[in-house]
Amino acid sequence: MPIQLMIFYRVLGVVFLVLAALALWEKYRTVRGAVLLPGRILECRKARSTSPRSGAGGYRYLVEIYVNGERLERETNDSFWFDHSTQKGKSVQVWYNPASDVLERKSVDTELLALVIGAAGVALLLIR
Repeated sequence: MPIQLMIFYRVLGVVFLVLAALALWEKYRTVRGAVLLPGRILECRKARSTSPRSGAGGYRYLVEIYVNGERLERETNDSFWFDHSTQKGKSVQVWYNPASDVLERKSVDTELLALVIGAAGVALLLIR
């Protein structure tokens, strides 16, 4: 195998491993210090119309939670390609952190994505 291709695979493998680590870091940075609460999905709406970040896209859930007897409505940090309005009224578990503007929905999606990206990175590093 040409040395340039080997170098490219090694660099790409390291980049994939870093991306996997960053995905996990971001999720647990959001969850650290948070409380797991039940919530009810009120609607699924376009994120760019409700998010102050420029370039934010996709759809997000608006979830109703109760904290210390107070009713709050917060968006999740999900990003769906399509409208999931059929989920309206369903219960979900969310991580509530008063310091964060968004909720993290309890799921293993981030961990699975990090596992796939990390496995691809290791595979690229092992190519001979």
